[in-house]
Amino acid sequence: MHFDRLEKYSGALRLTIATTALGLTACVSNAAGPLQTQLPAIQMRVGEYTVKAEIANTDSSRQIGLMNRRELDHNSGMLFVFRRSETQCMWMKNTLIDLDVAFADSSGKILNIEQMKAGTTDIHCSSGNAKLALEMNRDWFSKHGIETGEKLHVPERVMETKE
Repeated sequence: MHFDRLEKYSGALRLTIATTALGLTACVSNAAGPLQTQLPAIQMRVGEYTVKAEIANTDSSRQIGLMNRRELDHNSGMLFVFRRSETQCMWMKNTLIDLDVAFADSSGKILNIEQMKAGTTDIHCSSGNAKLALEMNRDWFSKHGIETGEKLHVPERVMETKE
C-alpha cells in the first residue's frame, strides 16, 4: 500500500465523503415527504367531547395532512374541509401514526368511521357524500363512544375552502 498517496489526496477524499453524506441526507429527507406548515386550529365538539383540530382546507394542506408527524396529542386531530360534498377517500402514505377518520356530511353528521394503519396505501372512503373528515388517534372514536350518526360540531366559518 502507498500511504503517501492516501495522505496526498486526503483533503479531496474528505471533501468527497462530506459532499456524498450531505447529498444522501437531502435524498433521505425528501424521500420522507413533505412536512405540514403550521395550520390554523379550532376548538370543536365531537358529540360531547371538545377537540382541538387543525384545519386542512386548501389543496396542499389536505394533500399533506398528518404526513411525517410522529405523534398527535390525545384530544387533537386534523379536520379536512373539502370543496364539495362527494365521496372522499384517504390513504396513509408517509403517515407515521395509526389514525381513525370520521367522514361527515355538510351538516356534520358522521357517515362512517374508518381505521387507518400507518404507512399503508390502502384507500379509505366515505360511505356517502362527505364535506368533512376528522382524523384522530387510532381508537379515539371508539374509546369515546362516538359512532355513525353522531355530529361534528364545526363553526360555520370553517366550512369554506381556500383554494
